[in-house]
Order: sequence, then C-alpha cells, then structure tokens
Amino acid sequence: MIAKDTIVAISTPIGQSGIGIVRMSGNRAFDIARRIFSSSSRTKISWNSSFKMYYGWIVDPDKNERIDEVILSLMKAPRTYTREDIAEINCHGGLVPLRKILEVCLKQGARLAEPGEFTRRAFLNGRIDLSQAESVLDIVQAKTEKTLKLAVKSLEGKLSKCILAIREEMVDILSLIEAEIDFCDEDIQALSKEEKEKRIDSLIKKVEKLIDRATTSQIYREGVKVVITGKTNVGKSSLLNTLLERERAIVSHIPGTTRDTIEETINIKGFPVCIIDTAGLGESKDPLDKESIKRAYDSLKMADIILLMVDGSLPLEEEDEKIFSVVKNFKKQILLVINKIDLPLKISKSKLRKIFPSLSPVETSATQGTGIDKLKTQIASFILGKISSDSEEIMINLRQKNCLKKTKSCLSRAKEGLKNNLSEELLALELREGITHLDEITGYRLGEEVLDRIFSQFCIGK
Repeated sequence: MIAKDTIVAISTPIGQSGIGIVRMSGNRAFDIARRIFSSSSRTKISWNSSFKMYYGWIVDPDKNERIDEVILSLMKAPRTYTREDIAEINCHGGLVPLRKILEVCLKQGARLAEPGEFTRRAFLNGRIDLSQAESVLDIVQAKTEKTLKLAVKSLEGKLSKCILAIREEMVDILSLIEAEIDFCDEDIQALSKEEKEKRIDSLIKKVEKLIDRATTSQIYREGVKVVITGKTNVGKSSLLNTLLERERAIVSHIPGTTRDTIEETINIKGFPVCIIDTAGLGESKDPLDKESIKRAYDSLKMADIILLMVDGSLPLEEEDEKIFSVVKNFKKQILLVINKIDLPLKISKSKLRKIFPSLSPVETSATQGTGIDKLKTQIASFILGKISSDSEEIMINLRQKNCLKKTKSCLSRAKEGLKNNLSEELLALELREGITHLDEITGYRLGEEVLDRIFSQFCIGK
C-alpha cells in the first residue's frame, strides 16, 4: 500500500554537527528532489536508477538561491526502508541549513512526517512486521551493547519467528478441531482428548517461556535503579563519582552537600544501571533539608537495589540504626557497603552482622577505588538472578507481553475446558481468540489507535 503523499523530516538530531540529513519518502520524492537539486558536475542524473549519490547544491527555486552544498542519495522503490522512493539530502548539520532545506521541500509539496512515520510506512508496506518495527525503537534507545544486540535480533525477525511458530501450531490444532465439527459424519482422523491436552499444554509452556523473557527484556531496555543511601557524609557522592569515573557530584567534608537526587546511567556487565545519589537520611527542621530527605525517600520507593552505606571509620550511631530500620521497611534488595576502609576501622562488624545476618558487606574506599569491582560484581549478580537463564534471549516489550498473557489465558481455558468436556465449538473459539492476540504482536490485526500509540514514541525522521 504505497501512500499517495510524500513525507519529509530532519532525520538527525537538531544542533550543530558536521552532517545533517533531510529525508523524503513517497511517490513525489524524486520529483521534489529534481526541482531543488543542482548538480555541481557534468554527470547526468539518472532519476530512474537506485542507490546513486550525487554532489551538488540545494537551491530555492522560487528565489533561485543556493542554500547549501550537499550530497543527494536516491533510492528507488521497492528496495528501500519504506518500500517507497526515498531521497536523502546530506547537508551541513547546522540548524539553519537543515531547516531551510526542510522548508524548501515542504513548499514543493512534501508533508512534514509524523513521529515514526517512516518506520510506520515500512510496516504498512510489508517490509517488516510490527514486532520488527518496535525493535527499531529499541535499537535507537539501546543503553548497552547487549541491549543493542538483542534489539538487532528482533529486527532480524527472531521474535516474529517464535510467534509465527506458535501461531502455526495453534492453527493446526484449530483446523483439526474444526474439521471434526464440519465433517463429524465422515470418516476423518480426529485428535484424541489426550493428544489435544498434550499439544495445548506444550503451547502454554512455549508462551510462558516468552513471557518470562519479557522480564529480562525490561532489564536490558530500562535497566535497574540502584539508590545510594545512608547518613550524611558517609561518602555517597564519592561513590557515585567513582562508579561514573568522573566528577559528577560535588564532594565536601561538610555534611549535607547533596540536596537533590543525582541520576546517571552506567554499564555494569552489559546491563544499564541507573545510579541515584541521594541526600543523607535523617531529621531536620530546615525546609530545604526536608525536601531533600523527601526526595531521597521517593527514590528508595522506586529502587531495585539499595546501596546502604556506613562509615567504617566511625562506630555505629543511633542515627545509623534509625536509617537501617527505615531501609528494611522498604523490603528491597540491600547491598551493605562499609566505606572509608582506607582510614582506621572503628565500626563493629559483629554488630552489623546481628542487624543484617544475611548480608555480606562490601568494603570500599570510594575515594581510592578500593572494592568497587567487587561492588559491581554484586550488583551484576543480583541482576542475573532476576533474568531468564535462557541463552536465546529476545526483546519483548510490555505490549507484546500483555498479548502473550492473553494468548496464555485462552490456551489455559481451552485446556481446562478439555478436562471438563467443553464442546468442540467453544474450544475452537478459545483457540481463535488466542491466535488473534498473537496477530496483535506481529501487527496482522491491529487498529489505528494502537498503531498511533506505538509510533508516537518514535522521533520525527524515523
């Protein structure tokens, strides 16, 4: 379904850079390019050829005025990203030349693309299915190499193949059941009740496996939140800076230097980890300190892991024990960190063991980098404990997970119905509904409203 209109957008981030790209897609892309492009060589432009690049100038035809020196790339349908004619203008990356070229394209009849519209056309024109289109967003937003690798597998169609294999088996069972219904008077080979149960149970396990992978996908996509907490001046900001390997937070011997939360994402063993530095917990009458403490509490509520820091150069105080009680109430994964081990040790480890009998403290010197690798290993171990052990990992987002859950519910009802001698007609109905939910993942059956919601997450130009 080649669209009738031609869309245009700036496909590179707005700002100053060496190169910027203005992309057009549609049946008038070449015609518009012909009007605004002037070749700087004697080379004749072949407007019927594909994958050709030409050096020249973009000219405003209304003013006969050169705008920028460019490289024009021509890609002819159907072997393009959108399966439509595509003209890409590689110009200088300043804000003014990019916008001027965009304006000229719009004046010549192109329409400004909506967010994700190029990828949406690739889906609507059948070059990729919906799960592959969504993987494009995962590639753009990938925070680690591992996330990128998994997203590329989805773009290659790995998730689609898994879904289609399950769908094919469901259709096979459904066709046999419907044959029993339609040709009950004829001598046809029917599946036994036991065989139906066995095959449906196998499908449930395959769907469950994909649902489990969604948890892993969420971790790779969004990462985990690690909140550093403890009383003031235990070295929280120093630890943040050491983990980031740069001076992100202000460090001072004066207590209460950190007033706001500071968030940064780092890569630990291939996982994106959002490290959040917070103000020291405690009590204060100062309005600013109160707000800082409130924000620290809000961060702890969202944490996947709490790095509870204590000062190893001081004995445990009543303030420490109050913070321990607060942190325990959040019922989160806690990693206990004894900091400042470069100074004489005065903290009681035996007292810590009584308070946290199941925790093995990590001893660090945030200023000197001691124990940081061990701390990273413990964070990675926690993450690995949450993800699927399946080596064939696939990126599955929340929308896809919900579709799989609906398919599982249909299969579970069918399995239960078999045990209760459910009629073949109702059994077939459950299987048909389950297949419909699978089709929502690949996009074979999906309304415009859902498509709008999915592609609105994309940037304009992609």
